[in-house]
Amino acid sequence: MDRRWWIILLVIILSGCAVTPTGRLDDGGSADGRGRRLVMWMLSDIQPPTPAKRIQFEHAIDDVNTLTEQMDFAVIAGDLLKSRSQDEVFAWFLATRERANVPVWYEIAGNHDVRTGERFRRYFPNPSYYAVEIGNLLLLLLSDELPSSETDISDRAFNWWREMVECNQDRIIITVTHGQLEGSGLLGSSIGSRIVVGSKRFEEVLRQRRVAIWASGHTHLPQGMPGTVSRREDLGGTLFVNVSSIDEGFLMDSQSRFFYFEDGSDMVAIRSRNHSKGRFDRDLDIDLALGKPFVWQGEGPRVIP
Repeated sequence: MDRRWWIILLVIILSGCAVTPTGRLDDGGSADGRGRRLVMWMLSDIQPPTPAKRIQFEHAIDDVNTLTEQMDFAVIAGDLLKSRSQDEVFAWFLATRERANVPVWYEIAGNHDVRTGERFRRYFPNPSYYAVEIGNLLLLLLSDELPSSETDISDRAFNWWREMVECNQDRIIITVTHGQLEGSGLLGSSIGSRIVVGSKRFEEVLRQRRVAIWASGHTHLPQGMPGTVSRREDLGGTLFVNVSSIDEGFLMDSQSRFFYFEDGSDMVAIRSRNHSKGRFDRDLDIDLALGKPFVWQGEGPRVIP
């Protein structure tokens, strides 16, 4: 579906949706700066359809490099490149990414990446599901596994995720998938092709176990739209956050999100970056209470296979 009509359709659907609006979700203020600051950049859906559109990712990298603060790592929530991209496109992508002032990158596969098959896995050999820990922060990354437009996560990956969630309730857990949970309350979850197949198995776990944040992409929706952030008390209080795309188009700027954690603070500040305009959109700032303080001694992130 053409992106313009996709957005128009979702605006119409919005009139019948009951979702948590974007903006401040807690009254505790922003992270209070009692210790070291950890900065995570979250972006999604780069996938330039033509060589001319590659400039959007290049501009995003240039924009991020203007920031004075040091980023600790970045996570791409799928669809790095268009389906069946060739080696030349991967070479461009990696060379562009290398220019960023980001020391470590992690990624999951989206549906376009899965369609590229073995070539994508050759350039990005991380398993289809893996964890990253830094301090007491635990990221659980789950790739799409089938080429359909929905996000397909195998039972094997789900069982791993469930065990990691159950065994790490003393940590701050963030889950990253390409599509959204059907019951997330996010605007895109009302469209079948944007959701995680078998969402209810994940939702049953969330009702019993705490996951602080669930981040996803896939919809390309502007981050200023209502329904791109949703707090679900019936799913353990998880905050569902949709990450937009590194692209420009009808009613769209190139956008991503930044997550700021402070050692000793139980708050995370989530900020929306507009790369097209080179600014943070302050009216989209979110301060979220995590339920436990972030503890970090300054060590780098570590992959747990």
